[in-house]
Amino acid sequence: MMDLNSAEAQTEFGLIPNNTIAKARLTIKPGGDFSDPFLTRSKNGDSAFLNCEFTIMEGQYVRRKIFDKIGISGSDQWINMGKSRIRAILESAKNINPKDMSETAMSARKINSFDELDGLEMIIKIGIEHDRNGVYQDKNKVASIITPDNEIYKTYASCADIPWGN
Repeated sequence: MMDLNSAEAQTEFGLIPNNTIAKARLTIKPGGDFSDPFLTRSKNGDSAFLNCEFTIMEGQYVRRKIFDKIGISGSDQWINMGKSRIRAILESAKNINPKDMSETAMSARKINSFDELDGLEMIIKIGIEHDRNGVYQDKNKVASIITPDNEIYKTYASCADIPWGN
């Protein structure tokens, strides 16, 4: 028998405030799709996505997690949004300015498989998603990935702080 009378009471975490900037590590939860183990299929099977978990690396919200989906197949809009998000992840994680079109930068924006994204660290802007139907509680979302062309990037990721920087 386990006596839990001396265990601390459960604590509830509030939302991370809107527009908070944080360093985060990406973990892709495997979806078990037959074509790629990192892909998760939608319930009706007409689209696929990366089921992402962003873990805050430091500061007040360290170890908190934000969940997101990155579109891989489905509508053109879903796919284009997914590609843009993956590009921004690579640029933030590898310290590549989005305007840099050198061979080195272009090569760094290429991946052979989605497992290359798993474990990357980047800078994110956190937002709040409101349920339009009022059924679910508000939740945090990754509003955007902060890339090196943004002044905020330099504030949160000085060269000395970027272990993954080039």
